[in-house]
Amino acid sequence: MPENPSLRKGDKLKEGLEEGLSLLYELSVKDPQLEFFLEYDQGRSIEKRDGKLYLREEYQDLTLTVRYQGPDGRVGLSYGLSLTKEEVFSTIRRAKELSKEGKLCYFPAFPSLYPEVLIPEVSPPDFLGMLSLLEASSEIKNEFPQVKRVERESLSYNEERIYLLREGKLLAFQGPLFSYEVSVVAEEERSGQAYAYGFSRTLEGLNFPELFRSSCQKAMALAKAKKEPGFKCAILFPPEVGVNLLDILSFSFLGDEVVKGRSRLKDRLGEKVFAEAITILDDGLTPELPSSRPFDDEGVPQERKILVERGVLKGYLFDTTSGKEAGFFSTGNARRPSYGQNPKPEITNFYLKEGNLKEEELCQSFPYVFVVLELLGAHTADPISGEFSFGVSGILYHQGEPIGYLSEMALTGNLFEILSQDVLLGNNLAFYGNLGMPSLLIPELTLG
Repeated sequence: MPENPSLRKGDKLKEGLEEGLSLLYELSVKDPQLEFFLEYDQGRSIEKRDGKLYLREEYQDLTLTVRYQGPDGRVGLSYGLSLTKEEVFSTIRRAKELSKEGKLCYFPAFPSLYPEVLIPEVSPPDFLGMLSLLEASSEIKNEFPQVKRVERESLSYNEERIYLLREGKLLAFQGPLFSYEVSVVAEEERSGQAYAYGFSRTLEGLNFPELFRSSCQKAMALAKAKKEPGFKCAILFPPEVGVNLLDILSFSFLGDEVVKGRSRLKDRLGEKVFAEAITILDDGLTPELPSSRPFDDEGVPQERKILVERGVLKGYLFDTTSGKEAGFFSTGNARRPSYGQNPKPEITNFYLKEGNLKEEELCQSFPYVFVVLELLGAHTADPISGEFSFGVSGILYHQGEPIGYLSEMALTGNLFEILSQDVLLGNNLAFYGNLGMPSLLIPELTLG
């Protein structure tokens, strides 16, 4: 393949990293009002489409964000894409100029100690090794004759490095992340498309066969599905579907939304807000999870926090600014939404604690249980009120046995209300990115 010019640029970025860090350190010593946040990513990815190699690429990216806090506490922010002296000083000048009209922010002091997060060291495979891993899926496809196409299958490796410098102090973090995604199409009464994906700090943590097999099984079920009249029954959200609900719910725990009064959980600390089965955590320290590291994007130590315990609200997620405004300390949840924005509260690894029931037991827990395999319209849900209206497809069970395959059904309700029911939880907690969910069974909803 021809040489990729972006790789030559990336090599130069990597070579200048140590020299650039030395420059940033010296500048942070000279001017304590300056803050440098440096992100350096390198990785490789490979993708097949319809069984043929479609893409293979390597990349290296570097972004420097500079924040300058003026005498009145207002902060100016600017960013650059290299560590040359000219680029660094130009970025500093822009940040200083912008601070005159900037937002009031706080720079927290760096503590002397941080939690230990032992991220695993990995040796990523080369392109040939990555391709061989993908090609192993063709054997599994033979188990499912109705699966006619493997539309897309991809494997990626990324190594993230983060450096935060302020007042002559340097915080550094480095961690790997592997991701896998597959999309297949089955043909029966109709076409059924399904996908599966996974993330892991280690390659061994990605269960390729299980993810590929799961996508085939879902596609075959969806290929049999058809529209039926509406009725009421228990609804089961498997982990890969239930994370959509958790993503919507996470909004209500963000400190800035609490301060703005947009969180439905505002002023409800210590109250029972969900069913007793519900315990929700935000864990920024478990090494195997993708958003774990010792410090957040402001340099505050990350934590493991119980937000809801047996249905009772225990806490919110704050950065330094929202914490001060609400009368709390930062919980180590500051994240930068983009290079051009100040940190704000975000989840780290946010999950619903699992129960003790197998998925087969959940399917047998009510006379009729509808298992959702496909959910459309999650982006239309209102995170403030909790109102949702989804399009769903899946399998209908009666007394634990599948009796029908339904598609294009409507599922409407309120997230806060359904989580106040006597829900049942599976023992199969799984993470998709930084969201973790077990199977969740709602005793009764209307399928329209």
